Parts: sequence; structure tokens; C-alpha cells
Amino acid sequence: MAGPQALTKMERIIVVRYGPLVLPIPLNAMPTREYQKHMPKFTGSKGVTAEEHLESFYSYADNLYISEDDVWMRVFVQSLDGEARKWFRELTPRSIIDIEALDDVFLKHWGIRKTILSLGT
Repeated sequence: MAGPQALTKMERIIVVRYGPLVLPIPLNAMPTREYQKHMPKFTGSKGVTAEEHLESFYSYADNLYISEDDVWMRVFVQSLDGEARKWFRELTPRSIIDIEALDDVFLKHWGIRKTILSLGT
């Protein structure tokens, strides 16, 4: 990616929103706006485990026919809400290069966290 001064205003917004992701410029097109209507959400609080969310998200994303890594990652990030979204934004900038790395860091944090929280009950 070019230096910050060479980015357009929209590219700068995307860098902030998806900072931990290594994204190509130009980005591949996202699905139509309706895709968010039935997207599963993960907040990091009680209820859905990280593993359950990934399974649900994969099924959901498969129905959207997403084939580009950058689109897959951006849609996944949009499925995070609350504490999970806050956690994502605090990750090291440009530290996640592909969907496998995103899945790995997500499961390492939220999967272990859920296990530890369960042990306390």
C-alpha cells in the first residue's frame, strides 16, 4: 500500500476501519448492501462461542459466493460487534494477511477466553 499521503479519503477510512488487515488497493467489491441483513454477529459475550460463530459465518459467507480474500475478511470483521469489534481494532496494524490468519487470531483470543470463562463457573 502506498504511503498515507497517497491514499484517497475513502482508502484512509478503510485503513482505520480494517487496520489490522493487509488489504490490496484497489479493493475488490463488497456484496450488495442487503448482505448485512442476515449476517451472524459475534459480540464476545455469553451465548455463541467463537467456533460456533465461525461455523455460522462460513455457511453465511458461502451463500454470498465470496471468492476474494479481502472481501471475506472485511465481511468477517463486520460480523464482529461490541467487545469483539473493540478487540479487533486494537490488534497490531497490518498484522493479518489472509482469512486463515484472521481465523487463527480470532480463535486464539476468543476460543481460549470462552474456555477460561467456562472454567470459572
